Amino acid sequence: MNRHTTPTVERRRLINDRSSEQPSLRQRVYVVLEEGQTQGLLSRVVEMVTITLIVTNVIMVILETVPSVYAPNKVVFTNFETFTVYFFAIEYLIRLWACVEDPRIGTKHPITGRLGFVTRPMAAVDLLSFAPYFVTMVTGGALDLRALRILRLLRLLKLARYSQALPAMLGVLYAERRALIGSFILLMCAVCLSAEVMHMIEGPGQPNDFGTLPGAMYWAITTLSTVGYGDVVPHTYLGKLVAGIVMIVGLLLFAMPIGIISVGFVNGLHRREFSITWSMVKRQPLFENFDVEAVSRIVDLMGARMVQEHTRISTAGQAGDNFFLVISGRARAEDDVGTWEMEAGDMIGDEVVAGAEGYTKTITARSEMRLMVMPAEDMRRLCRKYPLLEQRIRNDVIL
Repeated sequence: MNRHTTPTVERRRLINDRSSEQPSLRQRVYVVLEEGQTQGLLSRVVEMVTITLIVTNVIMVILETVPSVYAPNKVVFTNFETFTVYFFAIEYLIRLWACVEDPRIGTKHPITGRLGFVTRPMAAVDLLSFAPYFVTMVTGGALDLRALRILRLLRLLKLARYSQALPAMLGVLYAERRALIGSFILLMCAVCLSAEVMHMIEGPGQPNDFGTLPGAMYWAITTLSTVGYGDVVPHTYLGKLVAGIVMIVGLLLFAMPIGIISVGFVNGLHRREFSITWSMVKRQPLFENFDVEAVSRIVDLMGARMVQEHTRISTAGQAGDNFFLVISGRARAEDDVGTWEMEAGDMIGDEVVAGAEGYTKTITARSEMRLMVMPAEDMRRLCRKYPLLEQRIRNDVIL
């Protein structure tokens, strides 16, 4: 084995000694705000409150433009806006304070690390969610509030922090950027070619609409996209024939990027979640030599989780609610004894199942990881039913 090991007696002593350790306040705050994988009660409450405020605030911004709704309830709108602005501002400052617990930031100087955090896209969105209010306050309303309303609507982007869909979509756009650029080049070629042909065919008869190449390109874009406003149409039979061909080509060209994005988006979401199968459990060394009934029961209890690089899976001193089994990927584990690498087949949270009150190791993903996850209490019940499983976990032995 290439992983760090500790003799059983010494390991149990370390578990007992560290079970009383508690994470710092900043660590707990970071876990609540940033670590979506923890699934703790407080994390879920904070998440739901924030999501509710974001959605409600966007609805209020929209309703402000309806005089019959806004005029009689102006005080309610104003007070709610003030409350949410200060809520988002305080949330931003707390995230800025706790961000050094991120392994990518904590290894840097506190100032430069926090500056790096501020420049992140989601941090910029957080800043824009409340900055317009204070800009208006400082300038005394000199700026056009209608322009600031657009920035207020950016609060909806804060929902990306709590959803896998938007990051997956952005990841697809980046991963397929070459194919999308190629599709865009083909589309521009079709626009220019069809515009030139129609300029030659329809230009003499309709100089106002097709007499210039830019005017013909407007027609080409609306036709290729199959929007067809009808404000500019060919009159000659040859022009109508070309228009029909352009429509068909447009369907093909626009289907290409849509297909690329759709397939990449679905595959990306599938990579983030996966199904626990009987054969997958059976192949794990921890469950080797278990009978069919035992493996089937484990499959029913096991859940799946995808963890992105740099995600903290467990923090020393944190309450241990879950047991994890690494299916793929790599992680860095550290405790008082030292630091070591974790890989497929290794366990996370085995000390909790063995009797500790909380995690004794801080484990951070070094790559995208697939994990099997089970509540620690369920794993303890399985250990009582299957002594071999308990023995392997207590000894931290991967056969």
